[in-house]
Amino acid sequence: MTGALGEPFALLLALGGGVCAGGCGTDADTFVLGATTSTYDSGLLEHLIARFNEDHPGLRVRTVIAGSGEALELGRTGDVDLLLVHAPEAEARFVEAGHAPGRSPVLVNGYVIAGPPSDPARIRGSASPSEAFAALARGEHGFVSRGDSSGTHYREIAFWREAGAAAAGAWHVESGQGQATTLHVASERGAYVLTDDATFAMLSEALDLEALVEGHPSLRNVYSLLAPRAALRPERAAVFADWLRSANGRRAIAEFRVRDGPEALFAPWPGDDPAN
Repeated sequence: MTGALGEPFALLLALGGGVCAGGCGTDADTFVLGATTSTYDSGLLEHLIARFNEDHPGLRVRTVIAGSGEALELGRTGDVDLLLVHAPEAEARFVEAGHAPGRSPVLVNGYVIAGPPSDPARIRGSASPSEAFAALARGEHGFVSRGDSSGTHYREIAFWREAGAAAAGAWHVESGQGQATTLHVASERGAYVLTDDATFAMLSEALDLEALVEGHPSLRNVYSLLAPRAALRPERAAVFADWLRSANGRRAIAEFRVRDGPEALFAPWPGDDPAN
């Protein structure tokens, strides 16, 4: 049976009013962006909104931070005006159900499988994520899952399925939390974890974890914009969506660095590249 470490906090944050970036503004100049915990924990979201406000000082972004599954539900109920999420299959279902006219990929980074430096499961340099996950299940090595219907959680489930392995037992624990908290739990437990590389880079100095499997094509992590049909302020949200796809927005994505490091961990979406 999969363990649990607590109730998800992301939806509580959403219901509590979220995070105001660039000033909360007034109802007349504000829209609500539902975004994933990885864009927030990595620092990307703050960077993008600051740059957006330089170009559009009269419009303010109020952010609600949640896993992709929770964010999509907030889009369905009209509690957010725009979504920035990374769960392609769930996004496709959202569109097919008529909740948004389509999905527009805007940026990409990667996932990594991280774990203790000693790597007791010997997954370092595995040929594929599914090979690594099979080794983790076979040896029942500690693994901390987000367990929160986020894009990262959906991808983890896919890897267990591809590995033909059952993620069940005391070795597999669900944090029910966002990416940052999940990484800290994995570090404290000396366990393995699936994470986006930007959040891992942001927190790596505080973690006793190393990136052990990375760079495989199936670890590509695509973030898309969706405009919910139930949005209350779609015109204002469209300004941000258009900006993020513009030359200035693409430049802001490419220029983001974690702790002023040399490597860009997000890239703007190449227009001729298929989304999945």
